[in-house]
Amino acid sequence: MTIALLEEDKLKTCAEGLETTLTSPTDECGQLKSILAEIEEIVPPLWPLRDYVAVNPFLGWSHHRFLEAREKLAEVRDCDLLMSSEYYRSQFDGGLVSETAIEEALAQCAREYPQLFKNFEARDLLNWIQSDNSPKPESERRYLTVAEAVDREDESEWSSHILNDISRLLAAHYDEGQALWSSPWKGPSLFRAWIEMASHASRMGRLGIQGFRQFVRELQDDPEVVIRELIEELEVPKEHWKPFLLAQIFSAAGWASYVKQKDFKDLTGLLAVRLAYDVGLFRARGSLPISGLWPSSAMKEIPSAMDDAGKRYVCQLALEISHRGNLRRQLSSLTSTPKSTERKTAQMVFCIDVRSEVMRRHLESVSDKIETFGFAGFFGMALERIPLGATEGIAHCPVLIQPAFRMEETLLDADEECREKAVEARQRGWIGAKVWKSFQTSAISCFSFVESLGWTSIAQLVRDSLSVARGNGAASNGDSSMGPDRSSLPLETQIDLAENLLKNLGLTENFARIVAFCGHSSETVNNPYQAGLDCGACGGHSGEPNARIAAMILNDPRVRSALANRGIRIPEDCLFVSGVHNTTTDEIRYFDRDGIPHSHRADMENLKAWTLDAGRLTRIERGDRMDESSERDLLRRSRDWSETRPEWGLAGNAAFIVAPRERTAGVDLGGRAFLHSYDHRKDPEWKVLELIMTAPMVVANWINLQYYASSVDPRSFGSGNKTIHNVVGQFGIFEGNGGDLMTGLPWQSVHDGQRLQHEPLRLAAIIEAPREAVQSILEKHANVWNLVTHGWMSLTAIDNNRFYVWTTEGEWEESDSDTSAQ
Repeated sequence: MTIALLEEDKLKTCAEGLETTLTSPTDECGQLKSILAEIEEIVPPLWPLRDYVAVNPFLGWSHHRFLEAREKLAEVRDCDLLMSSEYYRSQFDGGLVSETAIEEALAQCAREYPQLFKNFEARDLLNWIQSDNSPKPESERRYLTVAEAVDREDESEWSSHILNDISRLLAAHYDEGQALWSSPWKGPSLFRAWIEMASHASRMGRLGIQGFRQFVRELQDDPEVVIRELIEELEVPKEHWKPFLLAQIFSAAGWASYVKQKDFKDLTGLLAVRLAYDVGLFRARGSLPISGLWPSSAMKEIPSAMDDAGKRYVCQLALEISHRGNLRRQLSSLTSTPKSTERKTAQMVFCIDVRSEVMRRHLESVSDKIETFGFAGFFGMALERIPLGATEGIAHCPVLIQPAFRMEETLLDADEECREKAVEARQRGWIGAKVWKSFQTSAISCFSFVESLGWTSIAQLVRDSLSVARGNGAASNGDSSMGPDRSSLPLETQIDLAENLLKNLGLTENFARIVAFCGHSSETVNNPYQAGLDCGACGGHSGEPNARIAAMILNDPRVRSALANRGIRIPEDCLFVSGVHNTTTDEIRYFDRDGIPHSHRADMENLKAWTLDAGRLTRIERGDRMDESSERDLLRRSRDWSETRPEWGLAGNAAFIVAPRERTAGVDLGGRAFLHSYDHRKDPEWKVLELIMTAPMVVANWINLQYYASSVDPRSFGSGNKTIHNVVGQFGIFEGNGGDLMTGLPWQSVHDGQRLQHEPLRLAAIIEAPREAVQSILEKHANVWNLVTHGWMSLTAIDNNRFYVWTTEGEWEESDSDTSAQ
């Protein structure tokens, strides 16, 4: 894509900056520090498998407009942010986008990028869509590593050799117990560990970089100093430092993301390591490749016509406009739906997860005595759970916040002797499992593991292969005698937690007889990415402990008495219960049922019956999408170790709706919408709205853009093929036996083998609240402003039953509900 998307004043500033020559070493150090800080912001984090959560891969680009960011990324990395022209033609041919939507999209593009789209007309785009002779897009790379340039020129494989060398180092350095022999250099920083390793390894020398070990030994210990010295040795002009270094770090993009999450200081070390390989190759070769590592100019001319990427962007926007038009039509059709004043038997609070939308819809369809809510799945209980017998905990809260308190797991209603025996049994089990795993994976026994066990291993292999006789996890274990111990949590803290939960949920009156907090989890086997199917609001873990502690706190008479003094009066006959929604089987398990009083047992039995009916209806709906003919086939997926698609997770997500349930009740949103309960009339100071827009909405955007990126460019942003995945150090994934660390979603999580199951659309946020409230929050939070103004998601406000779209100019524009696919 040969376009410049900067406004004239930005071009002028850039040109003036290029004319400045920095000669002072101090100035050079300051410039490099600034560049390294910018690179650290651009690289997205990657959490380990046990805490795996969706991350926006374009996190550091949100201060740029979407197309500008696409251009800058394409300069330094082989990637794309748009689907192919063939895809957009298929969507148009299938009637999923209308000519009206294309005209509206082109008008928006002309306002957003006037220098690119001002002279282009809709008929030109329609002619392009209806043709099938578009040339294959050329590479837009302008910055290359030395290895990439040499590979292009000599048809060699230096990039692969270097990446594999780096992967060996990082896999050993960050290993969490998978390796039988730990790296002897795990203590020092990553860069120091690499120096120690590379000073002894002879692999680079055997491949042709003579003297590499000596070169490494002579490097200084400070990676920032090393980067400056090496980049000067390559004689990279200062105006090209940032994009050239970005090309370096993106040549190991997966590892860069993991290193950032572990310790962002080591990211500079990784960059120094990658650059050192390039300089070693440059020295061995004796010259730089003729093709060059950077362009002759840091600036590009603005073309007179729109190119392939611009056309594809208009089509992408038209698809999103069509989707938003359909959503507006659905939501505007229910503006007069009155809320029943009859007291409900049950109110169920679910996570905002798109999979909850289907279950909530079916629950409300089987009984009008159920009311459902959507709320962040950790229910405001930012806790660290300490499993029984363990000394270290697991954070059950969003990954960007720290747990506010610790909750130890205990045997409920058991004496101290029973607890001690349970702890001893649990610890013995862990030790046995570790020894068993060591035997399985050791170099001596791994190839003879089954042979060593003989016939004793056959039964397990048959059960795994046929998916029989395996327990159904959270769905079938009955009531657990194990649960959180809140005795160490101060009463005042419990009261504050309860008040914040109910106020943020908007449930401060009209309580049902039963209020159920329903977290969610998934159940799969042989799935390294299982955490990606669990609750993102709980850091990739189950929402079970959060739901249970919330119910325990709100059932405490002392807490209720204090809440009454704060204006929240909970009826004496209101009982709080907890449950967990297994999204792989669509079953809901309720906890602590032995504590249900006799007065509520009939209500609880009714709720269980309604839950069973709703789960069956949900499985029928989900079975159609999974192409399964029976519920049994659908349930099999959760127990089949060879199943690559146990469920579709959040595939298909496209909307984030913040409104009272009356706005969406009865609307079939197809399991594609995050639903957050909110009534602005109960939030006069807009504090709850601010919390929603700066936390759950941003998390939904992260999820949406990870699915988007994994669908648009699975090679660059996905995790490849599940069938050839290998776990690395118990924290990450290789596709095959090496290469870069995988980051996004496996191809099987977004594609069913014939078609995409995730339609790549940027998130459409729809908030029912006064426009001035929404805008005031945008103006306070630059990160949210950037997301909705620069094209990373769209924002619509429902104000007095009228729809207003936030434009790329930072203004509200009234929108009708008629723009949709024809």
